[in-house]
Amino acid sequence: MSDISKTTINLPVDLKKELKKMAIDEDTSLSGLIIKMIEEGMNNRKNVGSGED
Repeated sequence: MSDISKTTINLPVDLKKELKKMAIDEDTSLSGLIIKMIEEGMNNRKNVGSGED
C-alpha cells in the first residue's frame, strides 16, 4: 500500500477517544491504528469467505 488517499470519517466522540488511547499504547498514530484495524478486518473477512478460521 504505497499511495495514500485522504478520507474523512465521522466517529462517535467516545470511540475516537478510545481509539486515540489505543494508538498511544501501540506507539502509533490514530490514522495508523485505523489503517491497521481496517486491514485486519479485511483479512478476517477474506479468511471467513474462503472457509478458513
